[in-house]
Amino acid sequence: MTAFLLPIIAGHLLLAAQTQAPAPPSAQKLFETGQYDQLLERVTADADAPPDALYLAGQAALRLEPPDRDAAKKACARLEGAGDETSAWTFIARSAAHLIDHAADPALAAAERAVELAPSEAYAHYQLGLAQGEKRAWANAAAAFEKAATLAPSFAYADYYAGMSYYQVKRLDRMSAFFERFLKLAPQAPERPAVEALLKTMRGR
Repeated sequence: MTAFLLPIIAGHLLLAAQTQAPAPPSAQKLFETGQYDQLLERVTADADAPPDALYLAGQAALRLEPPDRDAAKKACARLEGAGDETSAWTFIARSAAHLIDHAADPALAAAERAVELAPSEAYAHYQLGLAQGEKRAWANAAAAFEKAATLAPSFAYADYYAGMSYYQVKRLDRMSAFFERFLKLAPQAPERPAVEALLKTMRGR
């Protein structure tokens, strides 16, 4: 009886070990920990990469030193090509592509269209915030990023850019609240030291 049970027990142990194996980090986690090269490699190798991964890959390419504008544009082109004129992601991609060239007006128009098509899509509001920031419309940017943070409460960079936008309009109470959330959500983010230093300065006043 004992000998008969051994293969079954071993099989259960193997299944348990496989079940407990950590899943690979998501595209969002790679982005939020500054693993930009790894994110780009993953998306490049994945012909079926989801829209959020393609979008974040494009953003990651712009954060490299030096920024890889070609890689960013390729990610945007893939994202746009995966949709049509009824897809919010198509316009998110167009807006992001325009921002690569610092074309603020078409970037803003495309982001606004994305929000119209999908009011509950956090990345549409996030991209709208980036476009408003390019135009230095900080109050509008803050509102867009805050909406993105509400729709996607686990996406740390919506909080980061909301904080940055509120800093620009001298709403330091709102800035602090969003920066605190950012630090909790993304403790390994590259911006952490700068955010902590800014918060420390503000508390010392």
